[in-house]
Amino acid sequence: MPTDSLTREVFGNIDPVSKWLFYALAATSLTLFCYGISRRARLWKLGRRCKTPIQLRAALKRFVRHVVFQTVVRRDRHRAGAAHALVFWGFAGLLLGTMLIALEHFAAAALGREADDPLFHKGIYFAVYETILDGCGLALLTGCAWFALRRGRGESSIGHNRLDWAVLGALMLLGITGYMIEGLRIIHEQTPQPGFSFVGLGVAKTFEQLGITRASAAGLHFGLWWLHAILALGLIAVLPDTRLLHAIAGLFCLVTDDEQQGTLVPISIEEVEETGRVGVGRLQDFTRRQLLQLDACVSCGCCQDVCPAYSAGTPLSPRNVVQDVRSHLNDVGRLLFARDKLAADGNAEGSPAELPALHGDTISAETLWACTTCSACVDVCPLGVRPLEFITDMRRHLIGVGQLRGSPAAALRKLQRSGNPWGLSRQERFDWAEGLDVPSVKQNPDFDVLYWVGCAASYDRRIQKVARAVVKLLGAANVNFAVLGTEERCTGEAARRMGDEFLFQELAQTNIAALSANRVSRIITHCPHCLNSLKLDYPQFGGEYEVLHHSQFLADLVRRGDLPIRSGTGVGKLTYHDPCYLARVNGVTEPPRELIELTIPAGGNKIHEMPRHGRQTSCCGAGGGRMWFDDTPDRRVGIDRVTEAIETGADTIAVACPFCLTMLGDGVAAQNSNVQVKDIAELLAERLEEGSRVES
Repeated sequence: MPTDSLTREVFGNIDPVSKWLFYALAATSLTLFCYGISRRARLWKLGRRCKTPIQLRAALKRFVRHVVFQTVVRRDRHRAGAAHALVFWGFAGLLLGTMLIALEHFAAAALGREADDPLFHKGIYFAVYETILDGCGLALLTGCAWFALRRGRGESSIGHNRLDWAVLGALMLLGITGYMIEGLRIIHEQTPQPGFSFVGLGVAKTFEQLGITRASAAGLHFGLWWLHAILALGLIAVLPDTRLLHAIAGLFCLVTDDEQQGTLVPISIEEVEETGRVGVGRLQDFTRRQLLQLDACVSCGCCQDVCPAYSAGTPLSPRNVVQDVRSHLNDVGRLLFARDKLAADGNAEGSPAELPALHGDTISAETLWACTTCSACVDVCPLGVRPLEFITDMRRHLIGVGQLRGSPAAALRKLQRSGNPWGLSRQERFDWAEGLDVPSVKQNPDFDVLYWVGCAASYDRRIQKVARAVVKLLGAANVNFAVLGTEERCTGEAARRMGDEFLFQELAQTNIAALSANRVSRIITHCPHCLNSLKLDYPQFGGEYEVLHHSQFLADLVRRGDLPIRSGTGVGKLTYHDPCYLARVNGVTEPPRELIELTIPAGGNKIHEMPRHGRQTSCCGAGGGRMWFDDTPDRRVGIDRVTEAIETGADTIAVACPFCLTMLGDGVAAQNSNVQVKDIAELLAERLEEGSRVES
């Protein structure tokens, strides 16, 4: 059989009147779709223009990686990501196939070809086309059935409403009727080589066994064709008013998301003077990209599932923050469109009801302050929505209007006055090094690397032991290092995450000046929060440095054989807690484990990992300024993390962050446990050969 005979008529069994009626309905559907999108776009444009330009090459790469291959979606631990990928690939394939068949139809008509003389929809192309589209239909139905099963069993944390079920049912009905139409077409038209439509052929054989003949297939085909067409065109028309809008909004979010965590957009004093705005006090203060994110969110609950503040019982749910702001956006839209209608009707006296406030009425201050800025919500979102940025932007407004009280407000005042949140004298900042040979930048101006000590190790007696252990290790490896000493100030990381942007900038500029004056180019620090600010925040203000966590630097020393590690017994059963700002935000997960394994005897047990580890770690509860809130240990956000660590049966919990050391240490004590909590530098220092040991 010649390959050109492999084809089918596009509008087979459809009369001319029905075709023109279909064209009219399709035009109406597309018009309603465009109208709905234009209404949403009008709301998105209420926001401010984004400062960050879109890089087209990077956007194209993200499109291929995140949209086409669904990389972020497919890592969903509940396997809903696989279902979503099937629905996406199936729907996208069927949509592309519909567009190609429309192109064939109109191009052939424009060239004056007969209905049975296709332009390109024939031969090998037709065979491949039919096979692929049958596979896409199966993918769509499998994914939809998977979603329906999860929803029915209550396994899904996604927000539920009746419209979602209607949309899901419509998609499934589209797939089913599509196969039924295909089977009836095969019977009616006696399609050559129908095996290429392998599902349709199976449906056709089933229909034939049920007694459907070529004559009776015509009427059934015609009726189901119209049902299928009305379902498809109806979905297109209502898409902007359903959760399916995320297919458009989410696409733009994914391709424009720079994927960098741990950074915030700076505010200039000139901008504040011009606008009178600090942070987000009303909906219009969000950026257009953020308002677009509101429609990308499908309320899947992934962010809520991983939020430590939510699991601790605080009022914060990242999903609810986004959804509540979206509801506020919809309220603004209703008010805006109502005013337009009144103006169009010439009713100048009428006035729609005013809206509730964004702050207080929509999002409470208690909700905003509960966030630890651990970035888990950002990391897990499959559509590029960033609940954290909504929270930090709104925090800036609260700081700007003076709505922070109590111990965290006191910590910020001390930070401004003394350069540290303890409020202690700057002259005491170098006291931690008493009895050790720790050179300052003035004493050793030709240093190779600067050790950034940070506030906690400078003033907290427990954390001072970590700094002393780091110095011991650097000395044993003959590293040419120095510290800033009394010239060092807090990086301002906590102030920035709490919302006090200008206090952060003041501290950053002071530190950058000190680093520049001492020609610093390479920095190591044991604090992931200091690391994040020095590495990601400071470049926004001209401070460009190579910044390493002490685990990275020490691991390199061990690999080179520069650290004399003694053999002997280890520390017993051990687990490791990944700090959020180290593992998730900055991607450092292996160097700490490499160092920890040095504390375990050869042939002994390995690290007993907690269920949540690596990038999927859970917060200790101290980030985002929560360190300075006066929560009791049993009510802190990270209390479940303490329980998780203890339940491993470990004798020692290894950490790599001073905040984690404090929070986990307090949590272990509150549970009356004998488990020790130690920094990896302390564990490694205990394994130095006797001749290299320095008392700490």
